Amino acid sequence: MSSSVPGSQAWGPGFWPVWQANLRDRLGGEHARANARQGYLRPPEGRGRLLWIKAGNTPQSLRLGLELLGAIRQKRHDLRLVFTFELDDPIILEPGLKGLRATGVGYGPSDRPRAVARVLERLQPFALILVDTPAHPNLLRAARERDMHCLAFNTQPWPSPAEAAYPADSLQHQAWEASGQAAYLAPPADPLSLLAEAQADVTLRAISGAGEAGRLWWWHGPAGEAGAWIEAWGQDARFRADRLFVSLADEPGGQVPARRISAWDRSALPEGGVMWVDDAHWLAAVASACTAGHLERADRAVFWQGLAGGRPLSAGRGMSALPAAQGLSRCEDPATVLQRWAGYAVDTLGARRDGDAGRRRFWEERRGVEAVMAELLQRVFDW
Repeated sequence: MSSSVPGSQAWGPGFWPVWQANLRDRLGGEHARANARQGYLRPPEGRGRLLWIKAGNTPQSLRLGLELLGAIRQKRHDLRLVFTFELDDPIILEPGLKGLRATGVGYGPSDRPRAVARVLERLQPFALILVDTPAHPNLLRAARERDMHCLAFNTQPWPSPAEAAYPADSLQHQAWEASGQAAYLAPPADPLSLLAEAQADVTLRAISGAGEAGRLWWWHGPAGEAGAWIEAWGQDARFRADRLFVSLADEPGGQVPARRISAWDRSALPEGGVMWVDDAHWLAAVASACTAGHLERADRAVFWQGLAGGRPLSAGRGMSALPAAQGLSRCEDPATVLQRWAGYAVDTLGARRDGDAGRRRFWEERRGVEAVMAELLQRVFDW
């Protein structure tokens, strides 16, 4: 399976983007993707009614769709489920699909009218859930004409009515409320908080060479700013005996001047050593072991993992678009962050207080998600 995929326009209603994507896929041997984009999908075997979960072309959308797919399967064993996406990432997909019966999985159709008509005729779904993906106006129009149940899960408002909408945050909630398109509007709750590791191993401080009492610091942000941040931290004498862990919010444009954690042999880092966290599986350990962290820019998943770690966090300018991060202390430049970190180095009680406050915020969000998911699953059960 290939993980390279065209942009979202390749799956939309426009003729040329879809045609160009299909041509590119066929020339590259990706016939299954082109066929799916044209609506040539097959339903899973069985006689139960079919529910279709349609995700988009981002890793976040895949993770959310899989979480919802698994929850619905546990609630409704009688349904046939179809899960489609626009991004094929085996690292995300394969663990979430293990053991699921009567489930069809693969690329989804574009929003071209013929593709929509073809896929609905083939699948005959009685319900559709769009997950963290732009509205597909032709699909939604056809679904409404067929009197299908239609739910919006972590999406922006649709141009047509939804039976229910489940917004991820306060901004989505306000947008749906203003649109008036949701017959039922759930309170805002981010299901990505469910994917954060709440009990991470905290031995990283010891094995990094800092020892039990040593200090680790964590910075997460754009690749283009990592080098300057590492230099600023390294030149500050207050952190000469400490270690810094750096993770990136995007793909690195070049080499980060640090050792890669994916190639780490667990040997101790020297004083002032820097580790590039190029494997996301380590983020939970870093968030739990650091003395404090700073999120210059981060997605929702990293944000919740940071809060779950129970360490004090600050937010940079790149976090302004994330409503849940508004409660974090704002630090606009490296000097402000470093001054804050130096304070936590001597005020351990203050660091614990602020870290505990963030962790309480994390658990509050989780409880809200559990209540929202319970309502959604009961709705599906009642269908």
